[in-house]
Amino acid sequence: MLLLCSAILAQPLVAGPVAAAPAPVPPAPIRPAPVPPLPLDDPYALLAGRTYTSVTVIGGTIPGGGPVVIGFDNAHRVGMDAGCNSHAGSVAVTGDRLRIGRLASTMMACPPPRADADEWLARFTSVPLVWRVIGPILTLSSPVHTVILLEDR
Repeated sequence: MLLLCSAILAQPLVAGPVAAAPAPVPPAPIRPAPVPPLPLDDPYALLAGRTYTSVTVIGGTIPGGGPVVIGFDNAHRVGMDAGCNSHAGSVAVTGDRLRIGRLASTMMACPPPRADADEWLARFTSVPLVWRVIGPILTLSSPVHTVILLEDR
């Protein structure tokens, strides 16, 4: 037995190839949830369910100082106020043009100069407006005025 142990101990220790530890697997990248594409056939989807309040008017002022508040519902209807009466009507969006239909309104008697806000709003919305949405900012432009509005949060 001693002989056997001596023979085993006399042999050089030879290590076989050492297997490398597997490389760590990188974590899967974090991806944001997919955003459904906006329907190209209905640009109104950018406005639906949102309300905006004017922060400035280029080309004049709103009688009484405003502001203009415009809310778009999910059924192509709009509610508006420029400081006196509330107005509601239909809205159609085609490309970069926004057309507001005939408006129904409350009939409050407002003191000057707010009394002229309704007429200003009626003139402003009587023509197709050029509209743009960039983030929370909506611009509405007539040939005379551009109203810059900020989305209410």
